[in-house]
Amino acid sequence: MSSSKSPNIFVKLLMLLWYAVSHPLIWIGKKLYGVFSHINYRKTASGIVHFVGNFLHWLIFKVLLPKKYRNITKKEIYRIIFKADTPAGKRFDVWLLIFIGINLLVIILDSFEAVHTNLRWVLKGLEWFFTIAFTLEYYLRIYCLQRPWKYVFSFYGIIDFLSIFPAYLSLLIPATQTLTVLRVLRTLRIFRIFNMQRFLRESFHLINAMRRSITKILIFMLFVFIIAIILGSVIYMFESGKNPAMTSIPTAIYWAVVTITTVGYGDITPVTPIGQFISTLVMLLGYSIIAVPTGIVVGETVREYRNGDGDVDIPIPEDFSDYDDKHNSDANMPDSPDADMQELRVCPRCGHSETDEAARFCRYCGTLLQKNQPRGWISDFFHGE
Repeated sequence: MSSSKSPNIFVKLLMLLWYAVSHPLIWIGKKLYGVFSHINYRKTASGIVHFVGNFLHWLIFKVLLPKKYRNITKKEIYRIIFKADTPAGKRFDVWLLIFIGINLLVIILDSFEAVHTNLRWVLKGLEWFFTIAFTLEYYLRIYCLQRPWKYVFSFYGIIDFLSIFPAYLSLLIPATQTLTVLRVLRTLRIFRIFNMQRFLRESFHLINAMRRSITKILIFMLFVFIIAIILGSVIYMFESGKNPAMTSIPTAIYWAVVTITTVGYGDITPVTPIGQFISTLVMLLGYSIIAVPTGIVVGETVREYRNGDGDVDIPIPEDFSDYDDKHNSDANMPDSPDADMQELRVCPRCGHSETDEAARFCRYCGTLLQKNQPRGWISDFFHGE
């Protein structure tokens, strides 16, 4: 009689324990749901963004900038940050590249155990100094534009954001600190900074050729993947039970991919005569496959130059044009890199490029214009305005 009642008592104790634990949790869950369901997340996010923006604005214009520069206008900031046709803009861009280079050197040095042990806090301080500096620069780029979202979602805007985001993410996930190496992508601005229009044009030729080749290359890669699956299955059929390295078909497919790509790690090798014969055929097949994507890209590149289509879709990097008008020199600049560079004359003092044939003096500083000087930025950088 007592034995039959003991399970019922045990069940009642479990139900009582479940009620004692679940009831408070359900009550807490309802309260939390009631709190979070009434939050306007869009308004909250907007408030956070405005708070951060106001803090950065106060830090730059009330603390960091000297008093004589605190009345600088958005247009002046725009021309310094986004344009490289003035000494101030060129110096800003060159110093930006220097900062990026030093920052990358700090990240690389921090990866050495001995350096990390002895100079850990020094390197950490330098990394956060550069992170804060790039954050302030990113804010200024947004602040000076009338349509900031155009920059934020642009190619360079996304790169600028990715260059600073991993540093703040590392506060929660320390391993992401190494992703700050993405700042090296910001050096792509070197083509605009140093007016390397020929290199810029050639890079877009290559990009257009790759874009036209991507469909053919994807189809070819799918074909190679199917071949790797077939070859892996065939080699497994002959090697299974005789080769301890061939433990499964996915392992055999891994061997096939390594062999086709001619990498040859050597961690998995056939041991049977038939397997070695198949391996020989796969290696020879790999050498013939390598030439296919190369030929596709080369063919599209030749077609690009032959048809003269390379300049049709060439965008102007970082052309946000918020302050361009008839009095702005950028409106008189050539629309494409193929414009006649002989018509350009450069001010030796401020670096302004003039295309008006009747103009003899710089419209900004009054200095006598000279013919195009591709290395004028060097003297501007070291001698100042």
